[in-house]
Amino acid sequence: MKRFIFLTFALLIVCMVGCVPKEEAEVEHVESSIIASGQSLPEHFEELATERNHEKLMAVRAKNEQDYEEVWKAFQITEELSRIDMEEKDVLFMGLFESSSCPYTISNVVAHPEKQQLEVSITSKDGDCTADHSPRNFVLALDQQTSAELSTLILHLNAETISLPITDK
Repeated sequence: MKRFIFLTFALLIVCMVGCVPKEEAEVEHVESSIIASGQSLPEHFEELATERNHEKLMAVRAKNEQDYEEVWKAFQITEELSRIDMEEKDVLFMGLFESSSCPYTISNVVAHPEKQQLEVSITSKDGDCTADHSPRNFVLALDQQTSAELSTLILHLNAETISLPITDK
């Protein structure tokens, strides 16, 4: 009897491991690369940005070379413009504020094309952080086919989840 219960339990576990919820099955790990990250934002950022959970945020997508250059300049990025194959890639500019003593880093990027969402996890170091609002930008290159399906950015910002629209330049 013990052997029958054990085999039944083992079979149940094997069946459950093979079952992946539909939501998880459609997750697409995005091949993205961080082109730039710095401490600058567009002029008048606070007026242009979307406010969510008392945070000012912005997500702008450039789909061609001219828009890419314009948004790069608008974000006041001082590095030389990175060369991107705009026939294959779109470029996503994200802007937000952070604590200058606990800078943000991107830890994960995942697309959910069926939901038209790009999920980005952003973390900072634990501990005492100043309450200042230092500007932060992230610039990501995304595959054009994946990018074309996305309209919403879901930011996991420490313990918060914030949703905002991705606007096209």
